[in-house]
Amino acid sequence: MKTIPRPIRVTSHAIFTVNDDLTTSGAPGIDEEIVAYLDGELDSVAEAQVVRRLSEDAAYRARLGQLQQAWDMLDNLRRTEADDEFVQSTVAMVAVQAEAEAQTQKLRVQRRRSLLWAAIATVVLLSVGAGFVAIHRRMTRDNRNLVRDLPVVEHVDEYRYIDDIEFLKQLERENLFAAEVDDGM
Repeated sequence: MKTIPRPIRVTSHAIFTVNDDLTTSGAPGIDEEIVAYLDGELDSVAEAQVVRRLSEDAAYRARLGQLQQAWDMLDNLRRTEADDEFVQSTVAMVAVQAEAEAQTQKLRVQRRRSLLWAAIATVVLLSVGAGFVAIHRRMTRDNRNLVRDLPVVEHVDEYRYIDDIEFLKQLERENLFAAEVDDGM
C-alpha cells in the first residue's frame, strides 16, 4: 500500500469540507482510481496522471487523504480471533444447512422417481386396456354379426321354401305376419 506524498497534508477538518464536492459531483471512477493508486495497482502512466492530479486538484487530494485515513483506521483496528465455541457453532450451522439441502435434494429425486413410475404405470395400464378393448372387439365381431342376424337365422328353414323376395314383400303388405310380431314382443 502506498503512502501519500509528504507535501500533501490534509487536516480532518479539510477532509470533511472539501470532500462534499468530490463525492457527490465527481466522476464515478475517482474512488476506484485512488484505491488502485493506494494499493499500487496502477501502471506507471496512470500513476503519473494521479500524481499530477494530486498536485493540481485540492478536492482530489482531500479524497485521497480521506481514503488514506480510512485505510489507516482499518489498520488500527484490533484483530479478533474466533474462539472455539464460535467456530463449532458456525460449523454446526453449516452442517445443519448442508444436511437440510441434502434432504431436500433427496426428496426431489424420490418425487421425480415416483412420478416417473406413476407415468410408466399409467402408460402400461392404458396400453393394456386399449389392447383388451381392441382384441375383444375383434374377437366378438363374428358373434355381433350373428346376434344382428339372429331373426333371420331363427327362420332360415322357413325362408328356404320361398322362391321369390317379392312374395315376402307382398305378405308384409297384407299384414299376415302382424299377429306373430305382436306375439313375439
